Amino acid sequence: MKELLLLLNDGVFIGFILLTALHSAITVGYFIHVSRVSRKPWNLKVSNDYEPCVSIIIPAYKEAKVIGRKIENIANLYYPKHRLQVIIVGDPETIDAARKHAQMLNGIKVLLLEEKERLGKANALNYALKFTEGEIIATSDADAIWSPDALKNAVKYFSDPIVAAVTGHEIISNASKNIHTYSEQSYRKTYYIMRLGESKIWSTMIFQGELALYRRSYLKYFESRPGYSDDTGTVIRLIKEGYRCIYIPEAKFADAAPPNLKDKIKLKSRRGQHLVNALTEALKHKIKGMFPLPAYIALANFYMHVLAPIIQLTIPILLVVSLIRSTALVTSILLIAILTISMLDKNIRSLAELYISSSLALTLALIRSMAGTRSVIWEKIESMREI
Repeated sequence: MKELLLLLNDGVFIGFILLTALHSAITVGYFIHVSRVSRKPWNLKVSNDYEPCVSIIIPAYKEAKVIGRKIENIANLYYPKHRLQVIIVGDPETIDAARKHAQMLNGIKVLLLEEKERLGKANALNYALKFTEGEIIATSDADAIWSPDALKNAVKYFSDPIVAAVTGHEIISNASKNIHTYSEQSYRKTYYIMRLGESKIWSTMIFQGELALYRRSYLKYFESRPGYSDDTGTVIRLIKEGYRCIYIPEAKFADAAPPNLKDKIKLKSRRGQHLVNALTEALKHKIKGMFPLPAYIALANFYMHVLAPIIQLTIPILLVVSLIRSTALVTSILLIAILTISMLDKNIRSLAELYISSSLALTLALIRSMAGTRSVIWEKIESMREI
């Protein structure tokens, strides 16, 4: 008992308790609020009969192995074929492979654009945008597989003219592979509750380019600045202009998650850098009174993606330091308890993996952003294409 009292009197341990309590209050409090809102009905005028012409753009550099499956996926969508246009932008090998499978798109307008040099995803999208004919512009990756009703379910929300963009729900196709992919699936459950709640309040700032749709008359161009993503970066601009950008759970698509820690941190740090830049810009707009999104949404997202990763790495460091400074008995009891719980429950182990990988990735993203390290073109993660 005396040893435990000594630990509680330790200043470092008190710092650990206070920092943990503050971090939990912000993140858990925000989640509870948006979770409640997510269960409310939409404050939008939605028509199931709305079927505008849609142009689907697929940037596909070095995707010859998977482009045939993607074309088949589009051919099986529950949407009138005469109201679809498909534009594939890629290297010569990918375009040749697409041409061999193009007959599956019978009844759909198809345009194959060959890249003379690698443009990067955002620039490839802007290049294809010049040739689009649809009222709605959809983007997808070559290895992302849409559910047959995904497009139909997403498009109907554009029947309300306030909606500028819609994104969908990712299903982790290799979730059962190992703890790295399983933890990503677990994270998505919380992630999408927050995106839905934000959308029903007004807009979510975080989009996924694997399934994203934009109203052509509002879009103008895709964000292509180095360090900004074509999806979230573009959405920040549309929200600033007064439109709503929403996530809907019924527009589903399947994609793989990185199956190892190295690739997971690589992917998350890349996406994290995009978020750091975009969310920082959104907060600046809000401070200037130029961003029609509730301040607490802008602040909460900035905290969770920019500030929280550093705090999440600091919390365990404070705990370890305080334990080292305590007696061996207290240290041993706590460590044994933590290890026992971690080994017994898969969900706790996945939570620990996610905590570590996300904190490291987002911290790395913040460091890169502060150092000015930005790139338009990113290296593919081949382990995600093995399934």
